[in-house]
Amino acid sequence: RLLFQCYTGELCQSEIDHCSQEPCRNGGTCFSNISGFSCQCPEGFLGSSCEEKVDPCASSPCQNNGTCFADRLDYSCSCSPGFTGPTCSQLIDFCALNPCAHGICRSVGTSYKCLCIPGYHGLYCEEEYNECLSAPCQNAATCRDLVNSYECVCLAEYEGRHCELYKDPCLNATCICAPGFTGEECEFDINDCDSNPCHHAGTCIDQPNGYTCHCPHGWVGANCEIYLQWKSGHMAESLTNMPRHSLYIIIGALCVAFVLMLIILIVGICRISRIEYQGSSRPAYEEFYNCRSIDSEFSSAIASIRHARFGKKSRPAMYDATPIAYEDYSPDDKPLVTLIKTKDL
Repeated sequence: RLLFQCYTGELCQSEIDHCSQEPCRNGGTCFSNISGFSCQCPEGFLGSSCEEKVDPCASSPCQNNGTCFADRLDYSCSCSPGFTGPTCSQLIDFCALNPCAHGICRSVGTSYKCLCIPGYHGLYCEEEYNECLSAPCQNAATCRDLVNSYECVCLAEYEGRHCELYKDPCLNATCICAPGFTGEECEFDINDCDSNPCHHAGTCIDQPNGYTCHCPHGWVGANCEIYLQWKSGHMAESLTNMPRHSLYIIIGALCVAFVLMLIILIVGICRISRIEYQGSSRPAYEEFYNCRSIDSEFSSAIASIRHARFGKKSRPAMYDATPIAYEDYSPDDKPLVTLIKTKDL
């Protein structure tokens, strides 16, 4: 085998140096050999003379619209929203972080969506519906908000989901009726006239829990048991049989009538004395004005008339009684009193 080497010089004493022309670029190292030269390129360059710069992004390693950034011989990818990984090839799993508070996460393209459970709403299902805002409870009940529901706390006399039903206190119970009424629901008025309480043909009128008697003429009392038209022969018996309270009423009425008659009599006497006092010319101290005693002349005249009326004997009259009407009139122009004026015989 023959090896041919390239030499130069007159005597072929010098070996040909292919690197003398510095064929390697960009700082490449040249190595000369029989066939020529070879370049050892620095990092970031390639080619026979290291003339080509290495571009790591030239092959578009970043996927899904990611942006490639070269760093010498390496690169990095800036991924679009929704993607991750060295080459942006992986879809981000947003649901892996459990973003939905009260719902189920579903990936939708490069995003996600929360499917809320009943009773919640919002982007992350974080807000609860307040079912009490619609005021579903009736009759002053209290609404208690629950998850996807509500509860009405009713007053004692109401029931139902919305407290709309009145709770009958007498349901499955026994009614205690007020006096005068009967029946399962106290719907019947007791007729107190069934026992015929009114005597002597009195008319009975039924009242709630009682009755009223309309008595015929001459009869009074709660049951028409008192007869007012007494006879002299039966007075003692009537008084004995009369109820005690009725007797007290009659005696009281008679006493009141007697006192009224006595007051009227005293007032009349005093008025007569005042009239006589006003028409007299005698001094005031000689007149009868204070109504403590009756004038002797007036008394004698009255006594004479009384004796003559009953036919009794009396001593001769010492006075001549002459009736005189004083000009003291009432509103209807009638004399208030007729005074008997006396004078010595």
